[in-house]
Amino acid sequence: MNLDYYFDEFIDYLKAEKDVSHYTVDNYTSDFKQFLNFLRVNGIQPKLNTVTTPIIRRYLAHLKTDKNYAVETIRRRVHCLSSYYKFLMEQEYIMKNPMFAIHAPKSPETIPKYLSIEEIQLLLTMPQKYSPDSVLRNLCIFECFLMTGMRRQELLDLNWDDIDFGEKIITVRNGKGKKQRVIPMTEPLISDLWKYLQTRLPLTNHALFISAKGNRLSATPLEQTFRLYMRKSGLDKKGYTIHTLRHTYASHLALNGASILSIQKLLGHSDLNSTQIYAHVNTEHLRSEVEKLPLAKK
Repeated sequence: MNLDYYFDEFIDYLKAEKDVSHYTVDNYTSDFKQFLNFLRVNGIQPKLNTVTTPIIRRYLAHLKTDKNYAVETIRRRVHCLSSYYKFLMEQEYIMKNPMFAIHAPKSPETIPKYLSIEEIQLLLTMPQKYSPDSVLRNLCIFECFLMTGMRRQELLDLNWDDIDFGEKIITVRNGKGKKQRVIPMTEPLISDLWKYLQTRLPLTNHALFISAKGNRLSATPLEQTFRLYMRKSGLDKKGYTIHTLRHTYASHLALNGASILSIQKLLGHSDLNSTQIYAHVNTEHLRSEVEKLPLAKK
């Protein structure tokens, strides 16, 4: 039996029973196709009973040494295969799991990159300069990222019903792991969102952010806009990504004394370990302050 024979059933299982996002489905599908291609290129029959643990290790080594993939990318490939083989075992389609002895590489514990106050201010001038047809929308988008710490898809999934101007909160209804959370809003985001709402009345599409054609804004044009702003501002040389805006929100909370537990709730992390990286940010800030001592050696 070919290795991909049950993959469609696996995807249906993920959708129906695990309720995973369509991004996870797309990523796992792409990852699995890449694995099949590796097998074919190397003359390995992509069959259930021919793929062994050493072959999978060879594939992961290929991703590391030949493809030079980042650790997080390799971890996702491992999770894809682990999930699929676990499904095959649970359905009794196979009797031995070649992924059982495979361990995903550990994520490097690095202090996250984040924008300085000056860089934030510079970024927020970009919509006025380079988006004449969507200034207010784009300003609100980047204020949302920087003042709520939302993930990209969480922001794109927002509807106007999720914005409570009276209580000054945003409800994220479709967070990672299908979890819901509430994030307080502050100025100038509140005022700018209200101004943006006035330009949308009467509402014909309840999506918070829409394209020029009136459809819900998608990830590709958002990424293109972000790249444009990075390039025009000169910030592209620092390797910032859209996810850096989430790090920026959390890092500045930590720098200004917010507790790790509070940051965990605001970011929607299920595991406190995911939030601990921002404790190091605060440590680095304190170190830089200590180095201002007159006796500190430069």
